[in-house]
Amino acid sequence: MPAEDHQARPLKIHYQRGDEEFAAPVFKPRPSKRSNKCPVYVLAAVVALSAVALVFSLIVLRPNDPEFALSEVSVKSLNYTNDYPSTWLDATLAARATIGNTNFGWFEFEKSNLTVTYNGTVVGEEELDGGTVGSRGTKYMDVTVGVRSSRISDLRNLSSDMNDNVLELTSSAQLRGRVHLIKIVKRRLTSVMNCTMSIDLSNRRVQNLICT
Repeated sequence: MPAEDHQARPLKIHYQRGDEEFAAPVFKPRPSKRSNKCPVYVLAAVVALSAVALVFSLIVLRPNDPEFALSEVSVKSLNYTNDYPSTWLDATLAARATIGNTNFGWFEFEKSNLTVTYNGTVVGEEELDGGTVGSRGTKYMDVTVGVRSSRISDLRNLSSDMNDNVLELTSSAQLRGRVHLIKIVKRRLTSVMNCTMSIDLSNRRVQNLICT
């Protein structure tokens, strides 16, 4: 036997590995907390937008009739006699009409008539010009009205009131127009003014001006 056969040979050891040792590691994804909260965020955003839209429609897009009234009335001239049956009255009233627009849009109104009545009979009438009032603004209109007793058929009541130095008058007008909301929505509106007043003939002053 050759001498080299008696030399120690290196021992070869063979390992047998299982398939699990060669398999790639598998990572299981954890559920994302952000993905679970997305539907909640979307729902909250929808609710918030709906609330904003509701408030916008109730406040901004809801038209309100303008406030229309007489803020001041004074006597410019006054001539009369209370001797029945020759009772007569000739007076001139200076009035200031106020138009208050509470809408979030400008208001455009047409011409109208301001009438003054005594016991249901029209004793004075004057035309009011048309115009515009800005968003949430106020417009003042000065008008002069002549009051005459020529239309009154029953002069007894007029003579009696003059003897008491108090003349009860009623003023009324109707204002028609359109309110323009956010430049695309137009709504027709109508405001009615009814005012009562007392003219003190002794000091030539208007008292107890009440408008509804």
